[in-house]
Amino acid sequence: MTSVCALVVTYNRSIYLRKALSGILHQDKKVSGVLIFNNDATDTTEKDLIEEGYLKEQEYRSNELYHSNYNDVEIYYYRNHENAGGAGGFSKGIELVSALDYDYVWIMDDDVYPEPDCLSETMKQMQLNQVSIGIPNRTDENFDDEPCIALDLEDYRKFWTGLRKTKLLGPFTEDAIFVVDLPFEGPVVEMNLLRKVGVPDSGYFLLYDDTDYAMRLQEYSNIIFATRAQLHRQLAKKTAATGVTEPFTWREYYGMRNNIIFDKRHGKNWKVRHLSPLLILAQRIRNSIITGHLRQNFPIIRKAFIDGIFQRMGKRVDPNY
Repeated sequence: MTSVCALVVTYNRSIYLRKALSGILHQDKKVSGVLIFNNDATDTTEKDLIEEGYLKEQEYRSNELYHSNYNDVEIYYYRNHENAGGAGGFSKGIELVSALDYDYVWIMDDDVYPEPDCLSETMKQMQLNQVSIGIPNRTDENFDDEPCIALDLEDYRKFWTGLRKTKLLGPFTEDAIFVVDLPFEGPVVEMNLLRKVGVPDSGYFLLYDDTDYAMRLQEYSNIIFATRAQLHRQLAKKTAATGVTEPFTWREYYGMRNNIIFDKRHGKNWKVRHLSPLLILAQRIRNSIITGHLRQNFPIIRKAFIDGIFQRMGKRVDPNY
């Protein structure tokens, strides 16, 4: 019987984490283990996990892997010494889970919630389509999942990765669709493949680490999108566009910087690697002029462009969570 260990990366979302864990532990296909990676949360995450019975009541030191048991499921717990961002959390979490003795890993953020047949349906489609990677469908009343079936890395004019992606919008009639990208929200990966590919690049800090990892995984296996396997995004909420544009924040910095780094790393030709970043720069400046935010935005644009061109990765702007 195949064994699955879920990896959950969490930061300051205790209430959502506990619902995610409940969903993971009530699957039709029972998981054998859960590794909770605490990205140095400052809320009551650790206290709440103890009260819920997931962790033993004891002192927990940073950078040590602890083990307990919850209803015959192995629980592993690791608290990082700092908030390493989503990329750093998944990188270290995948390093830790790769050292454990399981057949598959089920990777997810702390604010998702899987339906009871999510894991079984994902693995069913993986087996039927003979792939080592499967992802669930996040479509519900609050979110429309759009699986990416193609990624154009040859046209330099598609300077945003979002422009490069060809996406499908449901309702989906097929049980499974081959895709070329994945979010770290529910992918199931065969452990041997995970060990072969290694860990995601923590240098992205936030954003693009999952798409970059998908590129590396596909050197060995296709990815299947299981349309009947449902996973909810707890924080998703459909809102109408207001037309109001706010000044840039730390998130725009990481989005622009990492987009440039991704193009320079995966672009298929010289134009994508060198001209696309210039088009991003021009577009960001133009839009900032139109919205009247150039003075506030320009320092972020300048830093993101320079750091992207010179591929200066890691946490270079503090996120304001």
